[in-house]
Amino acid sequence: MTNAGLPTYLQSIFYPLFQHAKDLECRLMLLDQMLEVGDKKEIPFLAELETHENPKISNKAFEIKTALQNKLGVITPSERSRLPMKLCFIYDEFNIRPSKKDPDLDFEVALDILDTD
Repeated sequence: MTNAGLPTYLQSIFYPLFQHAKDLECRLMLLDQMLEVGDKKEIPFLAELETHENPKISNKAFEIKTALQNKLGVITPSERSRLPMKLCFIYDEFNIRPSKKDPDLDFEVALDILDTD
């Protein structure tokens, strides 16, 4: 059976279970189980549940998704755009010091020009 045609959130094994669970407590327990036994396929489904109409389910889905990503070591899109921590220490690594105040770069612009209407 191929899953290529299915949306990613439908590929979660928890999707049909969640659809058949009718009460809130069962759905919240299923979300907890996603953290215990879930894998990367559950992340799109949890992201879909973040927009659920019930705030308890949407908040719990966000918490479980974040915890599952941390557990699996999945890098989020916002983390991909961050610079590595190693770059923070590049000055020390290469023994480079920022230059002192350069007199050629001091334009002496008065701040009163910013107050014009």
